[in-house]
Amino acid sequence: MRILVADDHPLFRDALELSVRQAWPDAEVVCIGSLLDLPADPPGALPGASSAAAVLRYDLIVLDWRMPGAEDANPVSVLRRAGIEGPVAVVTGAEDPVTALEVLRCGAEAFLPKTTPRRILAQALRLVAEGGSFVPKCVALDLLQMADLTLDIEDAEEGEAPALDADGTLSSPLTEREQQVLTMLATGATNKEIGRHLSLQEVTVKLHTRRILRKLGARNRTDAVRRAQTAGLLSQGLDATAH
Repeated sequence: MRILVADDHPLFRDALELSVRQAWPDAEVVCIGSLLDLPADPPGALPGASSAAAVLRYDLIVLDWRMPGAEDANPVSVLRRAGIEGPVAVVTGAEDPVTALEVLRCGAEAFLPKTTPRRILAQALRLVAEGGSFVPKCVALDLLQMADLTLDIEDAEEGEAPALDADGTLSSPLTEREQQVLTMLATGATNKEIGRHLSLQEVTVKLHTRRILRKLGARNRTDAVRRAQTAGLLSQGLDATAH
């Protein structure tokens, strides 16, 4: 059993190595803190010797997502370009669905937040080593919500008549959630602040904002707020926010 552990935080890297060695006591474990330190030869091979197709194969690769040496590319691509092969479990400090989607699209078999309990982490790593894949339920639900919202927006955009009618009313009224997001846009809040206030993922706020702009026929957030003020769409929302 050959395992590569890559994480630029020494304490967490040591904890990962400990978990891996407990799960596989006889494994050869290689630990690095930067993708610039990727091993150039298989363990036990003579330096510079021509190995089979110059490919380093690991039974498991445990990888942080934001790593030194991968500033201009995703870490999985850096591994593959270096000839490193094997199933990848990304263990990262990020927990948002956007990062999870990026990780999975880049070819990783698992997305695991660093807050994952050690027992669950060990089981997930073993699953990946045996050819499976893993995403926590909460992250999977966020991905589904993000996909559903994207589909809703795309469906709506096909049939909506954007912009205000001649009498200043919306041809497609804002939903309650869109009204809440619009109200906070009017205060100058950032997507992150809106998400924190409304308990939404930042990507969900972006999707709601996109739909608001579409419905108002606005070019940007400032234009959307101006049009909403003209149409009298903000007074009620601002009053609610004040309370």
